[in-house]
Order: sequence, then C-alpha cells, then structure tokens
Amino acid sequence: MLLEIQLSIALLCLISFGIAQNQCPTPGEECKDIRQCSILNNLIRKPNLSSAERKLISDRLCGYLFGHQWICCPLALRRRSAAVELPKPGVCGSQLEPQLVDGVTNGSNYLPWMVLLEYTYPNGSKDFDCAGVLINENYVLTASHCVNDRILAQRTLSGVRIGEWNHTSNKDCEEGICLDPVQNVRVAELIPHENYNLRKSRTSENDIALLRLERPINYTEWIRPICLPISGDFANRNYDGVSLIVGVHLNGARSDVKMKIEINGVPNTHCNNMYRARLITLTTKQLCAGGEEGKDSCNGDSGGPLMVKHVLDGNATHIIYYLVGVVSFGRTPCGQAGWPGVYTRVDQYVDWIKDNIKP
Repeated sequence: MLLEIQLSIALLCLISFGIAQNQCPTPGEECKDIRQCSILNNLIRKPNLSSAERKLISDRLCGYLFGHQWICCPLALRRRSAAVELPKPGVCGSQLEPQLVDGVTNGSNYLPWMVLLEYTYPNGSKDFDCAGVLINENYVLTASHCVNDRILAQRTLSGVRIGEWNHTSNKDCEEGICLDPVQNVRVAELIPHENYNLRKSRTSENDIALLRLERPINYTEWIRPICLPISGDFANRNYDGVSLIVGVHLNGARSDVKMKIEINGVPNTHCNNMYRARLITLTTKQLCAGGEEGKDSCNGDSGGPLMVKHVLDGNATHIIYYLVGVVSFGRTPCGQAGWPGVYTRVDQYVDWIKDNIKP
C-alpha cells in the first residue's frame, strides 16, 4: 500500500512538473522551453488560435518542465544569417545637431533612432512602458526584461512607435515646422537573449533582445538607425570617464518629449561597491554610467540607448552616434547621487545580433 501511494505521488509530480525530452523527431529542431522559442511563444499569446495553429503547437510538444511547455523549436527560425548587412555610418548614426542643454527639450529631429514600445491590455487600453533603438529597417534593439514573462503577464507587446517627439500630441510641430506622421509598426517576432534569466541571476546579464518588425521602416529626416559598435575603435573600448549620452523619452513619466542626458562612464568596480548590498556583481558584458543627482534614465526608459559621439575627420559638423549600451537597471528611485545606472554593453553582443537577424 505504501509503495502504491509513493508511485501515485511520483506520477502526480511527473504530471505537474514533467520531464523535458532532449530529442525532436524532425532534423533541424531542438527541444526547448517555449519561452525561448520566440516565434512559437508569440503564437500562443494570440487571443484566438485557429485549429491549425493549435495543432502546430501540439505537434511540436516535446515535454514539460516545472509547468512550462517544451517545444521542438525550428533552429532555422532562431538562427539568422550573419551575412545580413547593417547600415553604414552616414546612413546610421547621423542627424542634424541642435544646440541643447541637459534635460531641455531636444529638437524634433534629435535622436531619430529612438523607439517607444507599445503594450496593449485585455481591455484594449495601451501604454508605453519601455524604449528601444532602431538598428536597421527591420529590427529594434531593446532590453530583454521588456519582453519577458513578467512584463507580458497581463498584456502584450503590440507594436513600436518610431518618429515620435511628443507622445502626448497628435501632431508634432516646433517653430512652425511639423514632423512627418509617426510610424506605428506591429512586432512580428520577439527574440530575447536565450541566456537572460532574471529569476536566476540578480546581475541582469544578457539583458538584451531584438524585435523583428512586421514591415520595413521607411527612413526619413526624423527616423533613421543608429550605428552599432562593430569597428575596432568601439569594440572593447574603456568608457571610464568618457562623456556619453543616454536618450530618454518617458523618464519616470516626467517627460512628454525626447530628451538627452549627458553622463560619464563609471568603472564597474565603483558600481560593484554600490550595488553589493543588493547582491549584484556586474560582469564585463555590462557597463556603468552616471551617478550625478537628477541625471539618470528612469522608469519607462528601459531598452533605450546609451550613446557615444564620434567626430569624423576632426570636423565637428560630421558626427556619428554609436550605440554603447542599452538601459538595463538602476537604483530606485532613480537619479540618486552616487548611484550610476547599469547598461547592457552592446559591443559584447554584436555577434549575437548578427546571428539573430535576417533580411
């Protein structure tokens, strides 16, 4: 009788938690947690699945682990061709240079690669709660925690808005000049970094994700991509004490328009000293910047760009912006003196980005 009870308990545990299998019958597929298979994870979030879509998912089921489905994920949908070309400087990273002061409204064409992430709730209401940065006509780079289960538990990432200056006005105009309409584009695929797991790591390492857009973006004076730190001048560069720019749009709901904040890079050793009480030790895939009172990214700015300006040929009118980091986390409340913000270091993920984009 005792043996029967033990077997029953074991069976219940197996049903509840399950065992993920390691084999998929179809070549080119890998058994993975469905949350790490972007295209199928997006599919199951649709409100009304067709019978064909339900069958597509059920046919790929390869097990359960701790209540989560494991799916035979097509590798061809996860790995992207490294041959995809990213925009070259001039196409990327260039803008008209307005004369600005920290925290003061930017010119309407400033930071034309900044993106707002739109979330939709079951009742149909929408809000912007994260940011991103346009890297080519098809992809936006953002923070992984902006697309994980926690933030998408009660809402969906419905799209992105590009070309916005003042998100509270229907038409953006400045000194009699009006911008082209914003471009609202649906997100076709979420590609969070496969090794990001906030529950297991308090460091937030690998806090980076790609969003593939439903259609290509049309570049305009107000919409263009930023350059990635691919060349040797920017890969593995030491940014301690270097003047950097963080682009913010919501800044803890204190701003209706895009702003820039100029901050300096800070050694990771200083950050580790400050964040040690929170059991956080940063890695070489992260960098710190800021720490001056009131000069910080804030709630709603996650996924936004940390940038460095590069002057071409010593000509101050020829400036290219390169993406150094992605806003990851910081001290709460934000903007406290002595507490730098933490950013995902983009040069450490260039190969990952290239491997996960397609034409």
